[in-house]
Amino acid sequence: MLDTTKPLRKYLTDKEISPVVELSKRQFNESRKKSYKIVNDKIQTALNLINDSDDYAKIIWRVQQEHPKEEQYFEKEYLARGLTNLKIFYALEIIDGRNLHSLSKTLDVFWHAHQNFSFEYMHFCNKVFGANQYLHHLPTDKRDRSIQEAMERRYDYTRKVLDKVFSVDAKFWGQDVIICCSYEATTADGFVFWKPALMAMEPPCGLYPDKWLNEELRKTTNFVLDGFASHQFSEVH
Repeated sequence: MLDTTKPLRKYLTDKEISPVVELSKRQFNESRKKSYKIVNDKIQTALNLINDSDDYAKIIWRVQQEHPKEEQYFEKEYLARGLTNLKIFYALEIIDGRNLHSLSKTLDVFWHAHQNFSFEYMHFCNKVFGANQYLHHLPTDKRDRSIQEAMERRYDYTRKVLDKVFSVDAKFWGQDVIICCSYEATTADGFVFWKPALMAMEPPCGLYPDKWLNEELRKTTNFVLDGFASHQFSEVH
């Protein structure tokens, strides 16, 4: 039978969704802290592809139809912030691509909506992260305490990296927000945490208290475009 659930309000039309997508574009451009700049043009190209994707309008109407009784999914400002923070999550796979990240249940709603459009999502991953580099979803198994603790460590690491590079939205990345899931990487050796963050940024982000370590990491950085396989690129000055 057809789903006849009546939404809390009318679903947004394509015309009404368009300014929400444009607002998210501006938010994403403004979210990166000005104390750092991208020093590699291929990294910047990948970030531009994330922000300019045509997929986001579909994500909005899918989120609304999956949550027809929840007020926040009918608020344009909230929807724009959801898209923006999804882009930031994707951006981490470009800026800090050799490490694994985790995200909150709040933001996972938007990631799920993108994955629902499997053809578009696969095309997005191929275009942004590289050929055949698909960002797979990995739910948290609540039956296994060790996995939950590992996911929590990964989420804490993710928040620390975010705070160095972006303006963090506590609604989507807060310390007290329920952690939902992460993703699988074909080259990851199980749950790997606290590897040196590889930042395609200038100046070095200083994620670690040891100044010498940060400087050494900066010299040997492998910039990552495809999310998992590392490539060495020359810096753009």
